[in-house]
Amino acid sequence: ARLGPGMKLEKKYREDRARRMDQRAARVRDAVDRLDEVEQPRKEWQLRYAISEAAPSSEVVLTLDRVEVRNGDFALGPVSAQVVRGERVALVGDNGSGKTTLLNAILGDRPVEAGRISWGTRVALGTLGQARGEISGPGTLLDAVATALGETNASAVRTLLAKFGLGPEQIGRPCDSLSLGERTRAALALLQGRAVNVVVLDEPTNHLDAAAIDQLQEALTAYRGTLLIVTHDRALLDALAPVTRWEFTRIADDRAEVRVECLPG
Repeated sequence: ARLGPGMKLEKKYREDRARRMDQRAARVRDAVDRLDEVEQPRKEWQLRYAISEAAPSSEVVLTLDRVEVRNGDFALGPVSAQVVRGERVALVGDNGSGKTTLLNAILGDRPVEAGRISWGTRVALGTLGQARGEISGPGTLLDAVATALGETNASAVRTLLAKFGLGPEQIGRPCDSLSLGERTRAALALLQGRAVNVVVLDEPTNHLDAAAIDQLQEALTAYRGTLLIVTHDRALLDALAPVTRWEFTRIADDRAEVRVECLPG
């Protein structure tokens, strides 16, 4: 049957309304899609850790000449050894056998009872002590790292620390109030923020999660400078393949000795 003029107008009105509703629904879908794109959280930036390398040091990096060190009633030595440029040295032994005591003497943090410790020339030293003393004191983390790096651009220091998961909640706090994990990550940031050619690490994997340990291992494996390391992490030692081992052994309750051994390469 034919539609009258009134019915034709009503049909056209309904078709137009349906078309407008379809168009509105399409606009809403587009808006939702755009909203998802805008509010989609950025993926967390994944750190690719690397140690910044300075120009090479002298050929002979470190010399120990019949060094004896004391820590209370405990005595270590005499120790004689030489470290050359690019050498990887593993300090191994049971807990309490004097590894940290000797490292502290090498770094000048503990006096030597006898013998002599001498460094070569052009040494740019980076350290990570067992107590994470590189990041300590009442000053804020931001100020401590900026001072250590000689960096006056606070924004650059914030960016560096953020790469190690240290953000606004940490950078304004006193260093002594930070956890050992936070201080470890901050100390690793220092090694990335300044160029070094000799690295001394005391239990660097302590207080790090598995992902951070993997990153550290990759960085140390790629590092071409001189390395002295204390670690009980067997996987890390195997990956580093040190060429020299200083083996610490207690020979009495109050004394330990060190045997220097060249490992097959």
